[in-house]
Amino acid sequence: MTILKKISDPNVTFRNYLSFPDRMHRMNLLEDHSLMLKVKEGEVEKLNLLYKRYSRRFFGFFYGMTNDGATSEDLVQNVFMRILKYKHTYKESGDFEVWAFQMARNVHHDHYRKNKRYAFHEDMNPYEERLSENKNQEVEMERSDELNYLKKALASLSDEKRELIELVRFQKVKYAKVAEMLGVTESAIKVRVHRILKELRESYIKMDV
Repeated sequence: MTILKKISDPNVTFRNYLSFPDRMHRMNLLEDHSLMLKVKEGEVEKLNLLYKRYSRRFFGFFYGMTNDGATSEDLVQNVFMRILKYKHTYKESGDFEVWAFQMARNVHHDHYRKNKRYAFHEDMNPYEERLSENKNQEVEMERSDELNYLKKALASLSDEKRELIELVRFQKVKYAKVAEMLGVTESAIKVRVHRILKELRESYIKMDV
């Protein structure tokens, strides 16, 4: 199997690496479910297709939480190892996106419990290639004051708040699916996101001033 290869596809930009076309995303959901059912039945090579579709999203999620490229790569591998290990728990009526991102959340929580603290000033240069469609343009954005303020504002959020923003705003997971992961109502998620965005906006403005 090749699921443990390094993430080397440079087809996404930093912070925009998480912008997947909604139309294509919707078309893939049912196929993701079918692929995972085949993995569950023993066709484990099908997991490579799911890896190609989700590894960048998981990398984006983990990088947003840890700001550490090497750690994010390791955590992506851990997610797919865990998916393979617990494939028997996937349900016929399951939603792969929800199930897989819940797995990613658990992997991150386990990592955080062991490490407790993250540094938010890692040099992104070693990871620019895999996070960028337009490298030159994105390097300029990375160096801009505006993006630096945004990164600092995001880093100032609590772990739980940052996780929620990463899921719904950056990884484009639907409110209803995040609500399912967290065991709350969709309206509750919308309220939380609204409050977090307000807090994020206020932090950004203070830094800009």
